[in-house]
Amino acid sequence: MLYLHIIQYVGFIGAQISNSVLIYLIVTRAKKLFGTYRNVMFSFAVYFSVYAWIEILAQPIIHIKSPACVVFMESPLKYYPVLGYNITCLYCGSFALVISLLAAQFCYRYFAVCRNTQLANYESRIVAGIFVPCLICFIAWYAFVYFGMHNSIEKQLYLKDELKTVYNEDSTKVAFIAVMYWTVGENGEKLWRFWDLMLLVACILTIGGCFAIIVFCAAKIFLKMKSAGNNMSKRSLELNRQLLVALTFQTVLPLFMMYIPVSLEITMPLLEIETGHLANFTAGSLAVYPSLEPLIAIFCIREFKKAVFCCIQPKKTSTVQFSAYYTSKDKTKI
Repeated sequence: MLYLHIIQYVGFIGAQISNSVLIYLIVTRAKKLFGTYRNVMFSFAVYFSVYAWIEILAQPIIHIKSPACVVFMESPLKYYPVLGYNITCLYCGSFALVISLLAAQFCYRYFAVCRNTQLANYESRIVAGIFVPCLICFIAWYAFVYFGMHNSIEKQLYLKDELKTVYNEDSTKVAFIAVMYWTVGENGEKLWRFWDLMLLVACILTIGGCFAIIVFCAAKIFLKMKSAGNNMSKRSLELNRQLLVALTFQTVLPLFMMYIPVSLEITMPLLEIETGHLANFTAGSLAVYPSLEPLIAIFCIREFKKAVFCCIQPKKTSTVQFSAYYTSKDKTKI
């Protein structure tokens, strides 16, 4: 667990630095480039800074013992049951907000590129229509986790020996959430748990629905840019291309670092696959992800990349300037 905690702290510090750099670039460089879209980018960067705080407050440990998958806290708040439970639910609810905010960004770019007249006339309504569903999605996911993964006495007893043996933790004291798909009846039959199964369905619908919106918007934007050609200025076309590339990479990254691993963690207990503490590879991936996401925007958008490298590289005095100086000085002497 020491290595996992090192990864979590490194990921937290990296997330604060990279997101702060991106926020600075958005404030100082994005006004003339993106117009009001800079507000969308700004909110996304701020959210990832907050997400990193939630993650470090939880310091989650993931463990699978079929038919249960448990996420318990390892931070100093782990023995505060109410506070710890809510922070852990907030941590899981953040997954839905990430994918829904990505979908919202794609929707905004779709209106900016494909329906720019509507965006100009009804921008406030469109922005509200894009971001309000993100908030609803987050609240709904939080509620599903809160009620569907509740640390009931039944789950505490089932996980008591496992957590004690592997992590030296008392399941009756540490704050945790757990999905448990069935229990075993007196005759050895499986008794399915409705709310835990509904959590799996909600996960599939949320992730699948948001990715469907992203694919639809990305395809429409790409086709519009391809057909626009001469109707769009070279500068606008290049800027829209950079934003589309950045958003595409910002979607692919969480797909492999967040959603596929989390989906596997939730599905494995249903298939009676036990990974034990090896499930914490996912916890490490989730800790690093917020520090990598802003780097995509920084290096895919040319103006941002130029600003960063200009600050990093030391200023060099041109040889031509020196030669010109000495030539003029010699002429003065003559």
